[in-house]
Amino acid sequence: MGRNQVVLRNPRKNRIVVLEELNFVWDEPELEEIAELWTQGFSIMYISNKFERDPDEVILALVHLGRTDRITRRKGGFLLGL
Repeated sequence: MGRNQVVLRNPRKNRIVVLEELNFVWDEPELEEIAELWTQGFSIMYISNKFERDPDEVILALVHLGRTDRITRRKGGFLLGL
């Protein structure tokens, strides 16, 4: 079995891997800039366009930054500036 293959102990019908088309990898300086842009109130769409990344990838980066206490909630949350 290959290194990246998953062993299914209890296989289910119609199993789907979600978000496999997204890129989850960010460089640390990019995350720092995203945190700064978020703090300044820029929208997810603005950040997405700036980094030429899918908006869903930016959202996941923001979730990561929030879970690691590098950003805080802001008025309007994700919807601000959309």
